[in-house]
Amino acid sequence: MTRRRLLALLLVLLAAGLGAWLWKNASMSRLTAGFVPWMKKLERWRDAVQDVARATRSREAVPSDPAGIGPVREWAWSGLERLHAVSTDVRPPEHPEGGAVETRGRVLVVVDGFRADGARVERQAWVEVESPLPGGAGRVSARLAERLSERVEARPRFRDGTREAGLGAPRNDPPFRMVNRLIDGIWPGSGVAVLDLDRDGDEDLFVADGLRSILYANDGAGRFADVTERAGLARSATEGIRATGLAAGDLDGDGFPDLAVTDAFGPTRLFRNRRDGTFEETTASSGVVTRGSTRSAALADVDSDGDLDLFVCVTGDYYRQMPDPPFDANDGGRNFLFVNDGDGRFADASEAWGLLEPTRWSLSALFADFDADGRPDLVVTNDFGLKNLYRNVDGRRFEDVTGKAGVEDRGYGMSAAWGDFDGDGLLDLYTTGTYTQWGFLHRYPSLPVPLPGRVFLPVAVSWMEKMCAGNSLLLKRQGGRFADETARSGAGRSGWCWSAVAADLDSDGWLDLSTANGMWGDGRDDDRELEFWWETLAYWDDYIEGKQTFDQKRKAVHGAERDSWFRNRGATAAGGGPLFDERGFLDGLDLASNGRALAAFDANGDGALDLYVRSVQAPEALFFGSRREGERFLRLRLVGAKGKDNADGIGARVTARLGDGRLLVREVTLGSGFLSTGSPILHLGLGGAERVESLGVRWPSGLVQELGPVEPVDRTVVVDAERGLLPAAPAR
Repeated sequence: MTRRRLLALLLVLLAAGLGAWLWKNASMSRLTAGFVPWMKKLERWRDAVQDVARATRSREAVPSDPAGIGPVREWAWSGLERLHAVSTDVRPPEHPEGGAVETRGRVLVVVDGFRADGARVERQAWVEVESPLPGGAGRVSARLAERLSERVEARPRFRDGTREAGLGAPRNDPPFRMVNRLIDGIWPGSGVAVLDLDRDGDEDLFVADGLRSILYANDGAGRFADVTERAGLARSATEGIRATGLAAGDLDGDGFPDLAVTDAFGPTRLFRNRRDGTFEETTASSGVVTRGSTRSAALADVDSDGDLDLFVCVTGDYYRQMPDPPFDANDGGRNFLFVNDGDGRFADASEAWGLLEPTRWSLSALFADFDADGRPDLVVTNDFGLKNLYRNVDGRRFEDVTGKAGVEDRGYGMSAAWGDFDGDGLLDLYTTGTYTQWGFLHRYPSLPVPLPGRVFLPVAVSWMEKMCAGNSLLLKRQGGRFADETARSGAGRSGWCWSAVAADLDSDGWLDLSTANGMWGDGRDDDRELEFWWETLAYWDDYIEGKQTFDQKRKAVHGAERDSWFRNRGATAAGGGPLFDERGFLDGLDLASNGRALAAFDANGDGALDLYVRSVQAPEALFFGSRREGERFLRLRLVGAKGKDNADGIGARVTARLGDGRLLVREVTLGSGFLSTGSPILHLGLGGAERVESLGVRWPSGLVQELGPVEPVDRTVVVDAERGLLPAAPAR
C-alpha cells in the first residue's frame, strides 16, 4: 500500500471515528436516554437508604424491615432513651453485574439521640446498603460495616428560648400566585435586622415577612413585644410591610437606626426613625429607586464622608426566566450602590463606582476591609456562578479583584461571612452554597451536557461537582490572595446553606460559624434531592424554555436540614485535624427547618451570644446561649463623631491584646448573611483573660485611638470617638 493510500485510509478512519463520537455526544436526547437508566438505579438505591434510615429510627422491628437491620438498630439505640434524628450521607456506590444486587454502597449514618439523664449523644458509623434488582426476589439489606465515633454532651450551650422570649410568629408567603421556574411552589425567604430602635441599650428585632413584617421591642431581659402598629410599620395585626431583605442603620445622622426594606416583587423602601418609637416612610424623597428582583441590602461608609451608604443586590427573576448558563450566569439584574449625602438622601452611584456590570444573580453582599487600607471593600455572592470581590480604591470606585485575589469560588452562592478565622490578624472569607450527597452523579455515563462540555468533559464535571460541593473557607494570605482551605476546614458541608454568621459563640477568642440550612418541605423521611439534581441537569433546556419546572410531588427538596454550629477549634487545630468542629445538635442548636436568615446578638443581656433564626414553612426561633465558668467577654458599643464617622462606627477596626500575647482583630460590620443585618455591638470573646492588656480602634475616618488596658471585663463599654472609653450607657 502506498503512503498516499495509507494516509487516505487513516483520514477515513479518523473521520469515521469522529463521526461516531459526534453521533454519540452531539445529541442531548441520545445522551439523556443513556443517562436516565443510571439515575433510576440510583433512585432505587436511594429508596433503600431511606428505608434503612426509617427502620433505624424505630426501636421496634417490623416484617418490612431491611434484611440485616438488627445490628444497625442495636448500635443506634444502645444506651439511648429516644432518638432525635437519623441522617445519611451516601458515597458513590457500585452496580455489580450478575447476581441479585443492583446497587451496593456505603452510607455514613449519623444518629442524634438522648440518654435517660438528658445527655445528648451523637454517633456515626458506616453502613453498607444494598438494593435488589427490580422485579426480583431480593430485598433491601443493611450491614453495619464500621463504627466511627461517639460524642456526648451533658451541658449543651444553647437552649430553645422562643416561647420564653415571646416569639414564634410564622412566616407568610406573599398573597399572590406565581410559578417559580426552578422549583414549583417555592418563594423567596425573609430576613431579620438587629437594631436598638429606641437607643435604650437593648437590642430589638425587625423581622421581614411576605404579608406583615414585625418590629419587636426588647425589654432588656430577652422578652419581645410586637410594637409594629404602634411604630407605624403596620396597618393592623394582619396588614403591613411586605419585605424580603432588611438593613438597619443610621441613614440620616441623628444617631437612631433607620430601615431599608427590599421586596423581591416590589420597590425598595426606606423608613426614618423619628426618635419617639415610630417610623415614617421616606422612600419618595430618598432618591432610592431600584429595578428588578431585589434581595439583600448592605450598609457601609464607602466614601469615608461620615455617613452610611446603601448597596442593594438584584438577582434574576426566578418566576420569568432561568439562568443561562447555570455555571456562570450573567443574565440577572444589575446591582445598585446609593451614596448618602448625610441627611438620608441618596444618589445612584453604581456607574461612577464601576458596578453596572456584571449582571449576575446576586443574593447577598457584605462589606469589610479585607486589605486593611481603611476603606470598606465588598463581596457579592451570586447564585449560579462566580462570586465578585471588589476592592475600594481611594473611596471613589470599586475594582473587581475576584480573579486576582483567588475568590471566584464557583457555586450557588447564597451568602458569606467575613472574619479572622485562623487568628493571624487577616480577614478571611467563608461563603455558603449547596452541598448534595449525590454530587458524584456527574461521573455517570452519557452525562447530558452540550457538545462543548462533552469535548472538555473533565472540566465540565469538575465545574459541576464544585457547584454542589457546599460551603467554602478562603483564608487570606500575605500578598493579597486567598487560599482555599475548605478541605481541612470541617465546615464545608451543611446541606442547602443560605446564611452564615461569624461570631464567637463560646467566647474563647476564636470566631465560630453558624449556618441556616434547608430548601423546601420536610425531607427527613422522603426527599427528592436526587431527582432535583439529575432532572434539572438532564432537562435544563426545557427549564430555560419554560417547558418544565421541578415537581416536588408533595415531597421535599433538601427539606428540613438541621442548622449547623461549626465551633472554631482555635489553637488545637494547629496540631492537626479540621479548623472547625460541627456541634449543632450536641450543643442544643437542633432546629431542623428550612432556614433562611440568622442573627447573633445578646438578646437577654447575660454576656452570651444568642441566635435568631428565620425560616420558611416554620415559625421564627430564638436560641439563648450560655457562658461556662471562666469564659470572659467584653462588648464594645462604638459612638462616632458626628460629621466624621457614622454613629455606630461601622467599618471601624478593633484590636485587643490579651495577656498570653494573642491579638484579636475584629471589624465592626452589620453583615449577617442572607437578607439580613446584624448587631453593631462588637462582642469580644476573651477566653479566660480577666483583662484586656491593650485596646485600639481605627475609625473609618482614619482616627486611631489607643485606649490602653481595660479592666474589669464581662461588661459592655462605650468607645466614643471624641471622649474615649466610657461606662456602658444608652447611646446618643
